[in-house]
Amino acid sequence: MNQAVGSTRFGLCCVIAVLLQPFTALGASRNSFTFEQLVRIAFSQNLGLKIEQQQGEVNSADEAAAFRRLLPSMSLSSGRNQTIQNTNDPDNELTSYSSSVVIAQPVYQPSLWASWQKSKLSKQRANQTLEKQKQTLMWQLKRAWFTLLQEKILNHEAKESLARLEQHKKNAEAFYESGKIWRNDVLQAHVRVSRGEQDLFAANNRLTLAKSAINLLLNRPVTLPLEAKGEMTWQAFEKPFNGLLKQAINNRLELKQGKIDVELAKKDRDIAESKLKPSVNFSLSTGATSRHFDYDRAATETVASLNLSWNFWQWGQTNKEINAADARLQVQNLTLQQQRSIILSEVQSAYLTVMESKKSLTVSEQALKQAEENFRVSQIRYKEQLGSSNDVLDAQDLLTQTKTSRVSALSRYLIAIAELDLAIGAEVSF
Repeated sequence: MNQAVGSTRFGLCCVIAVLLQPFTALGASRNSFTFEQLVRIAFSQNLGLKIEQQQGEVNSADEAAAFRRLLPSMSLSSGRNQTIQNTNDPDNELTSYSSSVVIAQPVYQPSLWASWQKSKLSKQRANQTLEKQKQTLMWQLKRAWFTLLQEKILNHEAKESLARLEQHKKNAEAFYESGKIWRNDVLQAHVRVSRGEQDLFAANNRLTLAKSAINLLLNRPVTLPLEAKGEMTWQAFEKPFNGLLKQAINNRLELKQGKIDVELAKKDRDIAESKLKPSVNFSLSTGATSRHFDYDRAATETVASLNLSWNFWQWGQTNKEINAADARLQVQNLTLQQQRSIILSEVQSAYLTVMESKKSLTVSEQALKQAEENFRVSQIRYKEQLGSSNDVLDAQDLLTQTKTSRVSALSRYLIAIAELDLAIGAEVSF
């Protein structure tokens, strides 16, 4: 009876497992991404990018509003007027109703024109800031992606290292039972296994944090599962340094924005200087006045006017504002020069990092071959009782270290290339 019930339960579990398998695979595929898929998601969901896009909308609206200040405006007014001709005789109070429509057009207002030109520059600068955010986001994605692949490989290596340590512990226990080694060697093997378990725990944590970093860029919950479909592969790099410097000078958005900041400072000076100039406005108004609310027998009047106003004396206030604007303009020119030097330094630093990591990768690959051979030989010598347990453990540590160094070197090399692309202002394509 119990066997029959157990068989039924087992069969039911198998059926459920088979039915759930497609949904499990579907859930895994939804959380498994290539780098291209991550880029598409990030460029549609990243909060930093959305903020800059919204800021662009703000600047576009400001520019449109500044332009419309140059266009004719229309206003309508209506009211009830009560006039008392003789305060001693309330019956002499006169009540009238008036309405008017006014069309006004700025003819010459330098401040309005300069403000519109300034808003156009601000809109252009906001668009460049958005492009800069895209470049930064691409760099962040590449760095997070290569870091994730690195931690994935190192996590696998930590598992293999632990497996090798556990196998060595079993060998040591067998040798101890046969009286070939001392008990201290067995205890040392147990300690190394515990250390390997700790290293694997740390590797799992680093892998989890690497996944969280990508989820953050994708605007997903940081604890959401994520699997990387891809491998770290070698990328050739043979770009000349002088060509990279020219690219940076031509492409870096910070330099283009610096030039716009200079133009903005000039517009601020124009706005300050406009206070020394007159302004001319044209207006056309038509109105009706009547003693009756229905404007029966209303008197109409149409007036066209051209008004000039000139505030030509303010005790030197405008001149001081112009002096301040000139100083700010000089600050922007100096800042642009400084930014150019900083960018060239960034390109140099990124280029040298690429070359250094490239050489480091070559050395680590050579060291890995030597460590693999050393570990193979130490195992053979240990089994033949020609080497000690310490020799095997040291060779194991060296092998793990060189494998880690090789993976880290490749990751640093790829990240350095991505950082160099950011330094030269490489265009983002996706």
